[in-house]
Amino acid sequence: MEIEIILHQMLQFFIVMFLGYLLFKVKLLDHDFIKKLTKFLLNVTLPATIFSSVLEAGSERDTGAVAEVFLIGLAVYIVLPVLSLAVVKLMRLPRQDRGLYAFMMTYSNIGFMGFPLMEALFGHTAVFYAAIVNVLFNISVFTCGVVMMNAGKGGGSGAGLKWKNLLSPGISMSVLAIVVYFLNLDFPQDIRSVVSSVGAITTPLAMILIGANLAAMNLKSIFNDWHVYVYSVVKQAVLPLLLWPVLKLCVPDEFILNIIYILILMPVANTSVLFATEFGGNEHLAAKTVFITTVMSIVTVPLLLMVSV
Repeated sequence: MEIEIILHQMLQFFIVMFLGYLLFKVKLLDHDFIKKLTKFLLNVTLPATIFSSVLEAGSERDTGAVAEVFLIGLAVYIVLPVLSLAVVKLMRLPRQDRGLYAFMMTYSNIGFMGFPLMEALFGHTAVFYAAIVNVLFNISVFTCGVVMMNAGKGGGSGAGLKWKNLLSPGISMSVLAIVVYFLNLDFPQDIRSVVSSVGAITTPLAMILIGANLAAMNLKSIFNDWHVYVYSVVKQAVLPLLLWPVLKLCVPDEFILNIIYILILMPVANTSVLFATEFGGNEHLAAKTVFITTVMSIVTVPLLLMVSV
């Protein structure tokens, strides 16, 4: 893997994120518009990116690789929740927030940063493989994730998070993409072009939204908790370094290995803020950690890929 490509890509991400930050500060973006753009990304452009990945996959279908990605993704989301709970306990983080810390260590930002990075580095096939992992991510986040968020709270409410959330446009399109892939269905060029064009909006839009969300946070409150700094270093650097030799031993295909590893390297998912709010968790802690790990990833992603890959 060309580290120079990674560095340039992360630099471009940072520049576009900074554009989103500035747009919010000069009030060209506001909270309501951010919410609408987020829905547009999650419900329209990101599903288009996922579907485009299979439309552009070509005539050859590597079913063995797809099965391998599925099994590896399944293993990741079985092992990571258990490992995360053990790590946060060993770190002696505040007991009332351990479930949230474990949640944030398990679920990285596949949608907003993972998919765009896969597209930029490896092309459509990598996005399709990431979409398979995304299916397992969503199943895990609405099962194991709910358990972690409710840890120590006697069950929590959870009223707004039901199984129907597994039928979101992103997860539905991921499943549809897998079906189209295995059935080897062909679509007219006009359809492929339209889907590809809409999906191409995802990367810059996602980075602008991340920057705008960071700008909306209270900076003073972000830098007053040393636990978050220590945790972020463990999440973004120490844990990936420990997982790398295990992944390398268990995943013989270098292409799939790189995809899985990069997805693990992504910062904390924005989902953690939504779940913390829904289940009565510390949403301010979640927002701070999203901010710090996102900024940190600009350095840690290329650095760890340079050291590991």
